[in-house]
Amino acid sequence: MAKILIGISGSIAAYKTILYLRELRKLNHQCKVILTAGGAQFVTANLIAALGCEVYCDESINLSKTEQAMLHIDLAKWADRFIIAPLSAHTLAKLAHGFADNLLTQAVLAYDASIQPIYLAPAMNQQMWHNLATQANLQLLKERNFEIWEPASGLQACGDNGTGRMIEAEQLVKLTEQTLAPPSLLGKKIIITLGATVEPIDPVRYISNHSSGKMGLALINAALNRGAQVTAIHGKLAINLPDHPYLQKIKALSADEMLEHALTHSIDTDMIIACAAVADYKVANYAPQKIKKNGERITLELIKNPDIISIVKEKFPQLLSVGFAAETEQVIEHAQAKLKTKNLDAIIANNVSQQQVFDQDNTVVNIIQANNLSPQIAGNKSYVAEQIFQQLESLICKI
Repeated sequence: MAKILIGISGSIAAYKTILYLRELRKLNHQCKVILTAGGAQFVTANLIAALGCEVYCDESINLSKTEQAMLHIDLAKWADRFIIAPLSAHTLAKLAHGFADNLLTQAVLAYDASIQPIYLAPAMNQQMWHNLATQANLQLLKERNFEIWEPASGLQACGDNGTGRMIEAEQLVKLTEQTLAPPSLLGKKIIITLGATVEPIDPVRYISNHSSGKMGLALINAALNRGAQVTAIHGKLAINLPDHPYLQKIKALSADEMLEHALTHSIDTDMIIACAAVADYKVANYAPQKIKKNGERITLELIKNPDIISIVKEKFPQLLSVGFAAETEQVIEHAQAKLKTKNLDAIIANNVSQQQVFDQDNTVVNIIQANNLSPQIAGNKSYVAEQIFQQLESLICKI
């Protein structure tokens, strides 16, 4: 039995939350509910209380002024899990920017999301969901270890058809139960490289690529949620990494720096996932002063960078090693060749032939092992990361 705190914000999808609460109570979970003024336009406190749940609003008349003043802190400390369903676009924006103007947003700030994520089930019009402001707010929350339970597609109350419907009550129950399962990777140590390497040409210029680090961040969150201790060795990032007691962050801009840190930390680790986009080449002769624009052309001599995952696997053959293969053609064939030549345990084949693949929230991959090719996995990078760990978990747990 768990202590589950549920936030209900203003959306017609709140009726699904009533069904969700009923199922949680059947499973003997103890539930407390924060009902916002917007949420109260769709469901009543009396209806929620009839399910055996304690209900709190911005002003609970049965509490003293002192109890009311400390309520957001007491609720945050009480909860084993904190879930907001439905999450409206308005409340989403408040959470992303740290507003604390009602009991729900105050409880969010008082809850330590670095230890245990806050789970969000959005519900809104499909155009509101796709709005750039909404997507930017979601990205901010993901970086702070909030977990998004992606909305479904279909006919909406307004008559539109598209993504934005809150998932059904039975899915909410299933996802909640998954969060309560014992962490499958507790005690395991995992290195994840991510981001783009930077190879300097002179003090001003460098060679790099378009990698944002979003896939690496999704893998970090998935590993942390499973109880693993993660060392993130990162190059240039377009995102921020979360603060977490089980996460060590190491900045390594060049391929040589990344290799040095990977070797150092592989001594006592169980697994490495090489997700970083490492430049294949670096300049042979770094110019200590800015190169002047004197001629119509300039020639740079490039030499090969070290292959980080291959070198690490060669030095630590017992280390479970997973690579990424970003390819534009013959994706599976090229990835399978890399799996063999680098002696990896698995490789993630990623088709990057389409425009605007980098710095996107969605991706398409296949997981390849020696005698196994997974079906194509497509979707949000957080979902893809979860699928990657689900398929590789049996290998990790054998270590």
